[in-house]
Amino acid sequence: MARKKSGFLRSILTFCSLRQTAGQIMLSSLIIVIVCVAFLSVTFYVPTSNQVKSYSTKQLVLDTKLLAKEMDIKMKEQQTVVRMIAEQGASIEDNKEQQMQFLSSLKEQHPEFTTVLYSPDVTGQFAMDATGKEYDLSSRPYVKEIQAGRSYVSEPLISVVDNTLGVAIGAPVMKDGQPVGFYTAGYRINELVEDVSAFKHGNTGQAVLMTASGIFIYSPDETKIMNSNITDMGNTHMNEAFAEAVKGNYVAFDFQIDGVKRLGYMTQTELNWVVVTYMDESEFSKPVNDLLLLILTVGIIIVAAALLLSILIATKIVKPIRQLTHGIDLLAQGDLTYRIPVKGKTDISAALHSFNRSSEQLHQLMTNVSDLSGQLTDSAKQLAVGAEQGSNASQSITEAIMVVAEGSERQTSSVQDGSDVAENIAMQINGVAEHSSHVSTVASEANVLATDGSTAMHDLGRKMDEMEYGIRELSGTIQNLSSLSTSIGEVVGVISNIARQTNILSLNAAIEASRSGEAGRGFAVVADEVRNLAGQSIASAEQIAGFIGRIQVEIERTLRASEQTVEQAAQGKQAGEVASELFTNIRSSVEQVADSIRSVTAAAEEIVSGTGSLVGSIRLIADSASETAAETENVSAAAQQQMASMEEVASSSAELANMSEQLRSQIEKFKL
Repeated sequence: MARKKSGFLRSILTFCSLRQTAGQIMLSSLIIVIVCVAFLSVTFYVPTSNQVKSYSTKQLVLDTKLLAKEMDIKMKEQQTVVRMIAEQGASIEDNKEQQMQFLSSLKEQHPEFTTVLYSPDVTGQFAMDATGKEYDLSSRPYVKEIQAGRSYVSEPLISVVDNTLGVAIGAPVMKDGQPVGFYTAGYRINELVEDVSAFKHGNTGQAVLMTASGIFIYSPDETKIMNSNITDMGNTHMNEAFAEAVKGNYVAFDFQIDGVKRLGYMTQTELNWVVVTYMDESEFSKPVNDLLLLILTVGIIIVAAALLLSILIATKIVKPIRQLTHGIDLLAQGDLTYRIPVKGKTDISAALHSFNRSSEQLHQLMTNVSDLSGQLTDSAKQLAVGAEQGSNASQSITEAIMVVAEGSERQTSSVQDGSDVAENIAMQINGVAEHSSHVSTVASEANVLATDGSTAMHDLGRKMDEMEYGIRELSGTIQNLSSLSTSIGEVVGVISNIARQTNILSLNAAIEASRSGEAGRGFAVVADEVRNLAGQSIASAEQIAGFIGRIQVEIERTLRASEQTVEQAAQGKQAGEVASELFTNIRSSVEQVADSIRSVTAAAEEIVSGTGSLVGSIRLIADSASETAAETENVSAAAQQQMASMEEVASSSAELANMSEQLRSQIEKFKL
């Protein structure tokens, strides 16, 4: 902001120093503009201010009349309501109970009334309310209006019913054209002055309501209500205006309260009340003052605009000359980029065009020289960088070749070691193949032996079956001998024989099953169950054993011998079956081992074949590594020669780049 102000003042000073005559014209123009604005402002202000003040006055007068009219309309509406009540009451017989009911219904229908009273005669001595309570209204001033057969609205008074401030609205009950009684309703003063208290005009406008005698019915100053009279305020203008208003005239007046000057208006209502409105005099003049302020503001803006326009015109004349001077200074400093914007076809514009063309040609020349210098510098730098990169690359190649040579030597040594290891592996695998063949032969022999053992065990089982058959025939003979005993002996002998035989067999079977391990566990469980059954049978046989003991002694000896033989035969048969199963398992395992050995032998033969090929490949790699080591020595020598040549090129490129930089630094003194 400070810079803008400084530039603005600088423009004014420049204008005045270069164009004194134009400056005088500018000042003369400003004086003329100021005089014209002042004349127009005064010419416009005087009639406009009068019109604004007249409009404000008329508006307040109109509001005052409207307020008085609203008061009249409201009271006429209430008078109409009371007249209708009186007309309805005229149709009711002069019966106290019926009048009380009618008054009660009126209280509900017209809540705006504080109370409604009925007087059966025009004197008002025996007026009553809805409860039947009587009141003496004969002293009320409005009774005379009733006796004359007219309705009325009283001045504010204190109600005889509830001691509240209000007005009484009454209407006579007419029969045969004569008043025979009346109804009167109490109307609160607050309801009456509601519109007056709500009156607003502008910011300070207020209203007052007074009786025809000057007593305040309503005032913004509540201390004056029903306590003060306008004639006691000591304001001559106000008293004179009130006297005229009571006569039915519309009056304007002014007064001053608390140092504030006010303007007011009075008018009388149809009820002979006086409505007063007033507002501060300053509010009347406020629109005029605002108008004056607006005119002054517009005038100042016009003068400022005229001054600014003069400065802009001066600046437009001076600016091209200053731009040309500035451009020449920059050209002397080496700045070839400055161009002057040219508008119009004046002599100054032609000079500016010539300056721009000269600057453009010089700029083009120096730009070409700068571009060529830049290209030369860039080429020299690129050549130097390329030479340096080539030298570095040659150095890297030489180092890489040396590494390759060393790696080739190590590779040759590693390949030779790998060849020796491969040959040793081949020899070991051949030994594995030979051992596998021997194991295969032994497995075949074991298979044959297992087959023979299985056949022998089958023969043994068959012989044990034959021996068991013979023993069973012997047992049959012994049983035949036992059958010669008594019937009881036969039964006991058979039971005892079977029970003992079963018990022994189950015991032996359990023993053999335990020897067989996991394979005989299920059979051992069965044997235990059989043994339990045999024990039960023996217990039954022992109950009658005493009867036939002697007869069974010889038979038991013979039977025991045969049972032992049967047991031995059964044991032999079972052992043979177990052995036969073992030989079968051995044969199966031997066959599996033989198959595995044959697979191992085949794999070993393939490995031996592959190992031979591997040894051949390793020998070829060893030969190639030897040749690579020889070639890398030749390449290393050539790379060292190339590195020396690239160092010479890099030195020449550095000198060329230095010369190009010197040329470019001279050109950079010009701004392109």
